[in-house]
Amino acid sequence: MPSTPVIKHQGGVYQLQWTDEHLAIRIDRVHAEKTGVFGEILIRTTAPTMNTHIHGPAHLNLISTTTRRQLVNHLGEIMTHDWVGILEQACYLVVEAHRTGVPAIHLADHTPPDALSMRIAPILQEHQTTLFFGEGDSLKSFMAAYLSVLTTTGKPAVGLSPEPGNILYLDYETDVDTFWNRISMITSGLKIAIPEGIYYRPMIEAFTDEFPRVNALVMEHEIALVVIDSAAPATIEPESATAVTSFFRSLRALGTTNLVVAHMTKSAKGDYPFGSTFWRNLPRSNFRITADRADEDVAISLTNTKSNNGKRLQPLGYKFTFGENAIAKEAVTVEMVRPRDYPELAENVSWRVRIAGVLKRGALTQKEITDELKNISGKEVTAQTISTTVQREQKSHNPLFAVLPDKRVGLVDMSTNV
Repeated sequence: MPSTPVIKHQGGVYQLQWTDEHLAIRIDRVHAEKTGVFGEILIRTTAPTMNTHIHGPAHLNLISTTTRRQLVNHLGEIMTHDWVGILEQACYLVVEAHRTGVPAIHLADHTPPDALSMRIAPILQEHQTTLFFGEGDSLKSFMAAYLSVLTTTGKPAVGLSPEPGNILYLDYETDVDTFWNRISMITSGLKIAIPEGIYYRPMIEAFTDEFPRVNALVMEHEIALVVIDSAAPATIEPESATAVTSFFRSLRALGTTNLVVAHMTKSAKGDYPFGSTFWRNLPRSNFRITADRADEDVAISLTNTKSNNGKRLQPLGYKFTFGENAIAKEAVTVEMVRPRDYPELAENVSWRVRIAGVLKRGALTQKEITDELKNISGKEVTAQTISTTVQREQKSHNPLFAVLPDKRVGLVDMSTNV
């Protein structure tokens, strides 16, 4: 009898390893039909002095004794092994795992973490899908690349705390040279070499069609974070409920943390990128990215339009400072900024935070607050908006504002971080 194999499986891909026999078998695309349970089998040897490939990929009926006997005869002509026992083990383990599916969890016996695990705190929750969406030229892909670098280093930066892990970047829009150049600019700004653990794959077919190959890469390279750039070509039909739900179902099967980048369309509702409401409902967290390009440098804001597992974050701001010639691989640096300080980003910030920002310099009348906010945004601000916000704040349990005896409005605590 052969030794007992080690089996790993995820998303319909089954990897079996026989250490003593120096054998590895992969079976994927497993599905049931009336005539049996079928899959594609690939057999390799891990012996150091031999050509790794033995057989496959080939279509195999996992519950057909006749089919297995035919394969045993073929494999015996290639290499001497207990192929009867090896194939019996492989087919039995895969069929049982496929039919059992994901086991139920008894919650009384489950030990949860102290808090929700984050891949990149506070924006990417571990093992969940997050959506970045916005108009073109808003640095969505640059931000995704920056987060990829931070994740592989595991080092905090610009208020973001990453848990280290490997990255798989699935790119439907550019090519490896463009992506390498982008990563080089980011790492130069961080004053580090391009780190190990970033894997790049150009994509053409729909993500659901590419899933078996992507899933194999996730297992092979122990991927922690998958980035899909971008959603429309990944789904082909982003307005179709069927296409969108199939896309998210495949993402879930990876068992990774996922970041999906999407371009907004005219049918977007403001808090998700396409017409189908599943783009809002199925990710666990959504961020609308807006850019302010008034200066040579680019400031962006991340506005949390949806958060399933906690309260929404206040808008986050980052400034990207590019070298004179970005094409020549010059460094790009990233720093935290306050969205309320940028005209194109301030609209995403609550009136409460905007008012608190101008009061940092001291108490003001409501008319002076109105004028200050108009100067920042370049747009009219009504006195009623200011008055309503101040009154609502006065009724809260922990107000930011205090109305002074001379009717001016000031901050209760000047050290407030807004």
